[in-house]
Amino acid sequence: MDDVVDIKNAAMGFEAVKVSMSQDRNGVILRLNVHPNDCPSNLHTDWVGTRYMVGMVKLTDDDKPDDRADMVAVEKLIASAGLLCRNDDFGRYMLEAGLTETSTEDACVSAVREICGIKSRSEFRNNTEARQKFESLREDFRLWMK
Repeated sequence: MDDVVDIKNAAMGFEAVKVSMSQDRNGVILRLNVHPNDCPSNLHTDWVGTRYMVGMVKLTDDDKPDDRADMVAVEKLIASAGLLCRNDDFGRYMLEAGLTETSTEDACVSAVREICGIKSRSEFRNNTEARQKFESLREDFRLWMK
């Protein structure tokens, strides 16, 4: 807990605009544009090569933190895919719909991956088409339950 207090006390706060990103053998190079009035004086005097811990929050047009609701929804979808495959009713649905040969969790996981065209649920983060296919499958299951 003391580390958190120390970090808060040592933090420099400023607004910046992302200008560009590139990559070299050492990692990602992130260029930010900071208005001169917002730039902490410590940044001017710290040596090149000084390490910083960085926390960034995307701002909306009205200067409020962006809650990134779209990514929260994707993370919930990823969790839902995992939970659904453990659900006995979903297993029966997958079997009755002819999407699996057994109602086991492993069979459901394999079928969901095949239907969605993914190798791992983490691919839902960057694959809109796969998310749509899973949402359609989940909706079909909900209708089957009724």
